[in-house]
Amino acid sequence: MKKTKRGPSLQKIAAKYKGKAEGEEKVIHNITSGNKVKLSDGTEEDHKIIDTKDAKELKNLAAWILAQ
Repeated sequence: MKKTKRGPSLQKIAAKYKGKAEGEEKVIHNITSGNKVKLSDGTEEDHKIIDTKDAKELKNLAAWILAQ
């Protein structure tokens, strides 16, 4: 069974942090920490994290998310 996750879309994340000084830092934190995600059936699971520690790759991904 595929579960639907509830959480902000990349567009909502971009809108929230775009143009803010801490935007890139906040996005990188969100994609590298294992925050809980609420599922459609009411349960929670750990959010998947990006498994790279390369700062250049993380900055590149954060820039892409903020450009959405």
